[in-house]
Amino acid sequence: MKLLSTVLLGLAAAAAIAATFLPLSELLIRLAPEQPQTAYVTTGWSTHFGGTKDEHGPLFAIPIVAAAVVIAAGIRWRKVAFAGAAALAGVTGMLFVYLLNAISFHKAGNIAIDPALEAGFGNGIWVLIAATVLAFGAVVVHPDD
Repeated sequence: MKLLSTVLLGLAAAAAIAATFLPLSELLIRLAPEQPQTAYVTTGWSTHFGGTKDEHGPLFAIPIVAAAVVIAAGIRWRKVAFAGAAALAGVTGMLFVYLLNAISFHKAGNIAIDPALEAGFGNGIWVLIAATVLAFGAVVVHPDD
């Protein structure tokens, strides 16, 4: 069980960190009727609008990386693994709700600008949710009490 827990915790930490580099949300919007749609993509570290990178990134990744470090430290102690999994669940849940609100706002608020607007979650949020599930699975099978 120690090996399984170690592998799951390692995968959870790696997946959480990898998720910060993947798109968390994606928005395709046309700013004028004759223009093509432009992608507005948010990752844990940056926001891109078309080819332009926002110099003030969202920094969603900082608490995710902190939780991943605690998860990795939990390989030795079950309580630490649980704390890391709980921290990751909290960050993931708050980020999911924030992105859900932002996506809903853009869909409802920009119909007049671009009826073909597309807004949704990126792959990063799903990887983050999977990392959270892996972390809690590791806590369940962790042999240390």
